[in-house]
Amino acid sequence: MKKFKKILALAVAAVMLLGLGTVVSAAEVDSGKGGNASITITLPTDETAPTKVTTYKIYKVFDATSDGESDAISYTSRQGETMPAGFVLDAAGNVHHGTKAADGTITENTATALTAEEIAAIAAYVRATDLVYTAEVAVGETSVTITGLEYGYYYITTSTGSIVTVDSTNPDAEVNDKNIIPIVKKSAGTQYDKESLKAIAAVGTDQPFTAQVNVGKGTINLVFTDTMTNMTYNGDVKVTVGGSEVASSTTVNTDAANETFTITGAQGDATFTLTFDNDYIAGLAASTVITINYSGKITSDALSVNPAKNKATITSGDGNTNTSEEVEVYNAKFTVTKQDDKEKPLAGAGFVIKNSEGAYYKLNAATDTAPASITWYALTSGETLAQAIAAGKVTEYKSDAQGAVPAFTGLKDGTYTLVESTTPAGYNTVADSEFTIAADDYTTDNLEQSTTVINNAGAVLPSTGGMGTTILYIVGGVVVAAALVLLITKRRMRREEY
Repeated sequence: MKKFKKILALAVAAVMLLGLGTVVSAAEVDSGKGGNASITITLPTDETAPTKVTTYKIYKVFDATSDGESDAISYTSRQGETMPAGFVLDAAGNVHHGTKAADGTITENTATALTAEEIAAIAAYVRATDLVYTAEVAVGETSVTITGLEYGYYYITTSTGSIVTVDSTNPDAEVNDKNIIPIVKKSAGTQYDKESLKAIAAVGTDQPFTAQVNVGKGTINLVFTDTMTNMTYNGDVKVTVGGSEVASSTTVNTDAANETFTITGAQGDATFTLTFDNDYIAGLAASTVITINYSGKITSDALSVNPAKNKATITSGDGNTNTSEEVEVYNAKFTVTKQDDKEKPLAGAGFVIKNSEGAYYKLNAATDTAPASITWYALTSGETLAQAIAAGKVTEYKSDAQGAVPAFTGLKDGTYTLVESTTPAGYNTVADSEFTIAADDYTTDNLEQSTTVINNAGAVLPSTGGMGTTILYIVGGVVVAAALVLLITKRRMRREEY
C-alpha cells in the first residue's frame, strides 16, 4: 500500500511538472539560431489586452559580439558600408551611433533613445533577409521570451500598432510593447454618461448616442462600427476632438488630402463604420479622446420587453477589437379592458389618448419607405374629436366582444389622458383619466401599464303621459269614496231626527 502511495505521488508530481512545462513553453520560444541571447517582450495592457494573436517580427539590424557578462558590446554592419541615418562606421568597421567628420573623427550621440527619424531610417534599412524570427503570442499571454538568439542589434515590429522597438541583446533584452490598444465607451444622450445605458423613446423618433474612443500611442487602422437593432442610422455622425468639431457626415470625403475618416453606411442602414485616416490619428497626442455623436431612428413600437439594442466596436492594429457597453432603448404601451357594471365584457367602446399638450395620438403604420411612427394631432378651431377620428387624423381603438381594446404602443415617457371617445348605447360615458409613464423606470410595471374601464348602465327617465293617467284614477276614486261616505252619514242623521 505504501509503495502504491509513493508511485501515485510521483505520478501526480510528474503531471504537475508537465503542466508547468506547458505554461512556460506557451510564453517562451526558441528562435533556433543557437545563440546565447534572448528578447523578452511584454505585451500592451494599459487600456485593454490584445484580443487577437499578436505577431512580433524580429529583424537583425547589426551583428554584435559580447562576452555576455559585461556591458561591453561591439557592432558590425550586415550591409557593408551602407548605414541608416544616425549611424556611422569607424575605420575598423564598427558601428557607432553618432556623426562622422571629414577627417574620420566620430562624435558619439549620447541620447538614450532613438529619434522618430532614426527609427524610420532603420525600418527602411532592414531587408526581408534580416528577419530572424516571427513570434505569434496567443490571446491571454502577457509576455513572450524568444531564446537562442545571436548577439545583435534588433528591430522589432508588432501587430498591435505602429510603435516598434530597437534594442540590443547583451545577453538579454527586455522590451515593452508601448502600443496602446484603444477602448470605446458608449451611452445614450448627446454627452457621454457611463450611467446612461438605457432610454425611453417613441417609435419614429430619433435617439441620440455618444461614443468615446481613447486613442493611445501607436494606434493604427482605427475603425469604429455601430450595428443597431430595431433602429436605423440617421446619417448624422459628428466627430469632435478637444471640444472642437473636426469632421461630420456632411464634411468628410470632400478633400481627399485632408480626410479625417471615411464612412461606410448611409441614412436608413442598420450599420455604419468610420475608418480613420492613419496620418490623422498619428498626429493626435497620446490619450486623446475622440467623441462621436450620432442618432438612430426607432423603428419598432414593441420595445417594452424587447428593447432596441446596440453596441459600438473599435478595431485597431491587426484586428484587435474592443466593444462598448450595450445601450438599450425602450418604448411603452398602455392597454384598456372594457366592462359593464356587472364586470362583463362590453363591446363597442372607443378610446383615444392625448398628450400633455392636448394633442391626440395617431399611430402611422410602417411602409416600404418609412418605419412606423407616432404623430400627435391638435384639433383645429371648430373641429370635433369625432370628425378628426372619422378623417383618420386620430387613432381610435374600440373594445371587442371580450372587452379587449388594442394597446396604445410606441409611447415615450410622459403623462397622458385616456378619453372615451365612443360610448356604447345605453351606458354612461366615463370621465377622462390620466396615466404616467415614468422616465428612467424600465420595469414592466411602468412600460406595460393597463386599466379596466367600467361603464354603468343609464337610469330610465320618467314618462309624463303614463304617470298622469294613474294619478287621475287615484284622485277620482278618492272623490267617489268621499261622496259615498258623506251621503251615508247624512241619511243616518235624518233618521235620528224622526
